[in-house]
Amino acid sequence: DNTKSRVYVSELGQEARTLIQVRASYCMDDASGMQTESFSLVEAKPITGRTHQIRAHLASVGRPLVSDPAYATQAFAVDIRWCDRAFLHCSRITLQDIGGELCCVEAPLAPDLLSALRSLKRFGAGARTK
Repeated sequence: DNTKSRVYVSELGQEARTLIQVRASYCMDDASGMQTESFSLVEAKPITGRTHQIRAHLASVGRPLVSDPAYATQAFAVDIRWCDRAFLHCSRITLQDIGGELCCVEAPLAPDLLSALRSLKRFGAGARTK
């Protein structure tokens, strides 16, 4: 059961803060061309470091990660058909070594997630065709 380790937002819990910015909007069309779902590509910056923080915060506002078996339970069966894993990617992380030096590592979006993203239709400001 994927919901056993699920956490949730509660006034009684520990403080957790995440900065979230929408980077792009997408939709999925059905076979007839009708829009069936909308998605947001977001940049999430956790300010605190709590278990499942990004996943829990996005789910708490009704926008769980695509193909997240613990937090996107209603959409999971459909999502997993076009995105075969949770759509979560760390594009940049900065760490401090024991000498106090900062080390920043960046990684492009993984090919499988890029393919899933390209299967959607982008809309709104800055929309481009494939």
